Amino acid sequence: MAISLNSRSIFVPALCAVILSVSACRKPPADDGREAMNVPNPILPAPSPSPTPEEADMSLSTAVVKILSSADRTGSLVERAQCGARGTLVPAHLLQPPVKVEPLDEALREISKRFPEIKWKDAGHGHINIKDTSVKSGLLQVRLREFLVIEDRPPQAALAALWQAEEVVAFMKGHHVRTARHAELVGVAGKSVPRVIHMKNATVHQILDRIVDTYMNDAGSGHNVWIYRECRVGGETFAEVRVL
Repeated sequence: MAISLNSRSIFVPALCAVILSVSACRKPPADDGREAMNVPNPILPAPSPSPTPEEADMSLSTAVVKILSSADRTGSLVERAQCGARGTLVPAHLLQPPVKVEPLDEALREISKRFPEIKWKDAGHGHINIKDTSVKSGLLQVRLREFLVIEDRPPQAALAALWQAEEVVAFMKGHHVRTARHAELVGVAGKSVPRVIHMKNATVHQILDRIVDTYMNDAGSGHNVWIYRECRVGGETFAEVRVL
C-alpha cells in the first residue's frame, strides 16, 4: 500500500510519541528518598555482652580461696594444670557459675561432684587439704634437713628461699622439674614485722603449711591458702607454688 507524504509526516511523529511513552513507563522513579524510607533495614544480631564477674567461669584456686576464707580456715590446693606458651601454666579446672562457697562441707562436695579427681580432707589444726589425684607432686615430698628464713616481706619472698634450698634444687635437677613463670619472684615489695620460719627434717608440704600459718596469724594479711600446680610436656615438668 502506498503512503502519501502527508500521511507519512503524521505517522512518524505519532510513532515517536508511542516509543517515548513506553520508554517513560520503563524509566525508574526519581530517587527522592521517599521509596528508601519504606525499605526495611536488615536486622543484624545484637553483639553478645561480655560476661560479668558473676557469670564468668571461676578457676578452682579462686573458688578454694573463697571457700576457706569464708570458713576462716587455712589449707592447700594441689592440682594438674595445662602447659601454656613459654612455660606458663593454664588452669585445667574451671567452675561454671553458680559456685557455692559456704558452708564449707557442701561447697567442697560440690567441687568433687563436678571434678571427681578432686579430693579433700580435714588435716587438723584448721587445715583443709584439697588435691587432684592425677598429680604425682613429688616435689612436695622432698624433705629438708633444715629450713630457716627471717623475712619482713610478703610470703613470696619465703617461697623464693624454699626454691633455693639445696634439697629442692637437687630434686628439680634430677627429675627435670622447672619453675613455671608464675613461680618466679617478681616485684616482691612492702615490709612488715619480721617473721621467723624455722623447721628441721620437714617436707616441702609441711614447710608450706607453716608459711601459710605464719602469715595467716598476722592480722589483715589475708594469705590462707597455698597452691601447687604442675604440667608435663616433652619429658619436663613445670611447677609453681603460690600463696594466696
